[in-house]
Amino acid sequence: MRLNPLALLLLALLTGMTLAADSARPAFAQNDFFFFLRPPANVPRGNPQPQQRQQQQRPPQNSGWWPFQPQPEVLPPPQQAKPQAPAEPTGVVYGSADAASQGKRVPPSQFVLVLGDRMAGQLAQGLADSYVPERQRIAIIDNTVDESGFLPTPVDWLARLPDAIAVARPSVTVVALGADDLQPIKDGDGQAQPLTERWSELYGKRVDEVLSALREKAGRVIVVGLAPVANGQLSDDYAKLNEILRARVARAGLTFANVWDGFVDEDGKYMANGPAVDGQRRRLRFNDGVRFTRAGGRKLAFFVQKDINRMLEESGGAKASATPDATSGPERPSALAGAPATGREARPDAVQVSTSAASAAKVLKDGVAPPPVRGRADDFTWPPPGAEPAAAPPAR
Repeated sequence: MRLNPLALLLLALLTGMTLAADSARPAFAQNDFFFFLRPPANVPRGNPQPQQRQQQQRPPQNSGWWPFQPQPEVLPPPQQAKPQAPAEPTGVVYGSADAASQGKRVPPSQFVLVLGDRMAGQLAQGLADSYVPERQRIAIIDNTVDESGFLPTPVDWLARLPDAIAVARPSVTVVALGADDLQPIKDGDGQAQPLTERWSELYGKRVDEVLSALREKAGRVIVVGLAPVANGQLSDDYAKLNEILRARVARAGLTFANVWDGFVDEDGKYMANGPAVDGQRRRLRFNDGVRFTRAGGRKLAFFVQKDINRMLEESGGAKASATPDATSGPERPSALAGAPATGREARPDAVQVSTSAASAAKVLKDGVAPPPVRGRADDFTWPPPGAEPAAAPPAR
């Protein structure tokens, strides 16, 4: 059978076209006998699915056997920024009222003098930090000696008081002494040992002398109690010494600020770390178990500041002199909210006593508000204090 040359030519053309289509198609379509029914390879077959687009955009990965294939860039995981601790307050402690007023267009109008030992020095810094928002009005004056106490040695505060008061011109005087007083006291030819009955009697008389001089020369005075320390036996002795100081301060008609409960845990044991005034748990004491950190000093000031504010308000409201007349006698309760009752309910020897540290510590630790005080803004009893009771309606 002899083929027509024209048929042979058509058969050759069809064979060439088939081979060209096979080379253009991907490998998976070379065995597809219905290629002539599908679009050419260069014609898109609709929009790819999102997953397919991600695969197409994914950078090529090295299969491990081709050494010249580029390695994908590996980015390190993002690092989270560490929270920064709040900046420490920048309270300034001054040595005198003149130093606090120097170079200021409007000098402070009220001065708080802090007298005492090493704890008093840290208290002064804590007060300065706490009063930073009011530093234009209130200045903290420091007059402290680390190793000193109520006893006349090594520092006689009775002799230092006149100059200290004259230099500071205080509206309020804060005294923190006693940590170095647990030493024998000379008694005739012998010595009275610390915390014995005879020692307590002699020590009490000395405390009375210092407090009497403070009341006469300084007027508004706050005596700060001792704080616990890491040494358990010494803490027990400090607790006993606090009882002596509390009784003598009450007898003198002055204010006693108890700070003990702010530095012990729920079991009453010494606490080096605990809640600070900003609500965060911080280190309050140094490793020596005695000194306070900057945060501890601010917490120490927290237990004294309420009484200071009250006295500063009294001083500013009444425009009293910084050194009241000595004949005015001990301070008596004022008409401010929270003051002891007057009239038939008042005791003849009523004195202003600081809110207990247990109540203040509860506010710091648990966020529990103190109970309302009659006459204060949080007192919603009716009728309000001072109002006359409503008359009963006439009987019909």
